[in-house]
Amino acid sequence: MKQNTKIFTAALLFTGLFFFGHKSANACSTCSIYENALKQEFQVHQNWMTSEWWNQYLLPSLEKMADEVRNAVTFETAVFGTYLDAQNLMGAQRSMQELTANTLKNYTASDTICKFGTLSRSLALSNSKSKTTQLILGKRSQNRQLGQDKMAAAGGEQDDKMSRLTQFQATYCDPSDFGEGMKNLCIGAASDTRQNIDINFTRAIDTKNTLNVDLSDATSTNDEKDIMALANNLYAHRVFERISPDALKNTNATDMQSPYLDQRSIVAKRSVAENSFNALVGQKSKGGAGSKVYMEQVLQSLGLDAADATKYLGDAPSYDAQMEVLTKKLYQDPAFYANLMESPANVNRQYAALQSFGLMQKRDIFETITRSEMLLSLLLEMEVGKYQDELQNRQNN
Repeated sequence: MKQNTKIFTAALLFTGLFFFGHKSANACSTCSIYENALKQEFQVHQNWMTSEWWNQYLLPSLEKMADEVRNAVTFETAVFGTYLDAQNLMGAQRSMQELTANTLKNYTASDTICKFGTLSRSLALSNSKSKTTQLILGKRSQNRQLGQDKMAAAGGEQDDKMSRLTQFQATYCDPSDFGEGMKNLCIGAASDTRQNIDINFTRAIDTKNTLNVDLSDATSTNDEKDIMALANNLYAHRVFERISPDALKNTNATDMQSPYLDQRSIVAKRSVAENSFNALVGQKSKGGAGSKVYMEQVLQSLGLDAADATKYLGDAPSYDAQMEVLTKKLYQDPAFYANLMESPANVNRQYAALQSFGLMQKRDIFETITRSEMLLSLLLEMEVGKYQDELQNRQNN
């Protein structure tokens, strides 16, 4: 109320000056009184504004407002900082989750890549056994042709043919051959599955994925007998007559050393030709059985029952049978292509596994080509040998 009165008084003084100020000073006898009063009122008003209005009312209000504004700005900064902390935390969590997902995607092997590993578990062993079988068959053929002791052909061509004829009569003879003219020659009744198999490459070798051939043990099997009988008919059908050691030592009489060296030369050429046959038999001989169960499951997924799958692969799948599954049968199952719809890392792993199988196939092809080149070089050497002999005869004459 006091402040309102002072304001009203000051307003009256301003009004008086407005109405009476245009008159001269001489005409106003009370101007100095009004001026002094006005100055006093202004001084009082100034003191009031400074000491009371400003210090007591406005300044504390402004301080409170400044505090409120400061508190609001500080709270806003804290909220903004909270948002930044939450953003950083969520970004870190997202990065961890992305790394976890990439780790699970890139470093978790699929069932398919594990399948490659289990299916090729015994492949190296089977390959080693095939090489061993190839070497043993080559050695047996040489021993047969060179008259090694305890061989059926040790005594020469006559003993070799008699042994083979006896085996043929008891094992491979078909009484219906030659219009049943073989009845009197056949001894006993040969099994239908083994009749004439000693001259039938398709039945003896080609149609079988695994041959029951394991020359590392002392057990003799029908497949081993059939393979050796077929080899005897294909290579060195007629063995050489044996030259006695005394004849080889005697250089004064008939010279038997040159014929013996010629025989060894022929044996060497035959071994080159027979090596391809031995390599094929080796690849189809019994291998390791470590992957047999898993390969049977692959065949069963294609529609074969358990018995047919076992019959197809054999008791111990050969190197050829295992490569058949790894490079052909495995990809005839539509599930293989469905399993490719997974992480790119696992697809790349499968691609690397397929490349390894492709390299193995290329190696087998390379070895086949090498044997073919050996045969071609042997044929060339035999042709060149004719001209060499002719030229040598001319020089001797």
